[in-house]
Amino acid sequence: MLLRCIGSINYWVEVYSKEQVTLLTNHTFQKQSTLSQFEIVNPNGRQKLSIPTVKATRKGLYKSVAIDYSTNWQVEHWRSIENAYLKSPFYLYYGYKIEAVFKTNQTSLLDFNLALFKTIKDCIKLKSVVQIDNETSLYFEEMSADKTIVYPQVFDTKLPFEENLSILDLLFNLGPETLDYLKQSRYTNP
Repeated sequence: MLLRCIGSINYWVEVYSKEQVTLLTNHTFQKQSTLSQFEIVNPNGRQKLSIPTVKATRKGLYKSVAIDYSTNWQVEHWRSIENAYLKSPFYLYYGYKIEAVFKTNQTSLLDFNLALFKTIKDCIKLKSVVQIDNETSLYFEEMSADKTIVYPQVFDTKLPFEENLSILDLLFNLGPETLDYLKQSRYTNP
């Protein structure tokens, strides 16, 4: 399984379905993909956030891609997340944990994504054993998007339900019920 940036809900359904998760890191980097992007929903609808990367490092392997800190992207990303989820029921319980990762200055995109993965795994209390495989070689492919089961969202009185956002949407809206949702989705979308 590939390590994504935060990961969509469908990605985490797949993670949940495995007792042992092996994260493969020896693959090509694909620009404008879920390796460096994730989606949230704000009062205006879907918003895609992208981690900036150093251009010279993008043409090689994912594990070699460096994060570009020439802009203040961390503050901008966190403001977007905060504006989207501050009023959600569980932002107070999990937001500070995710924010701590955004405040770190990881050198590589892989390290940043791995830190986010571990933090989210802890937040949702996922018990899967995780291993990193830096040797197995493969070519990057996007995941297909299964239909997401409807759950309450922050702006659901104003906007229609937005499917398969990042796991942050589920975590901030359902909190400790996130794992139950992943379990239910697993059996609904085999």
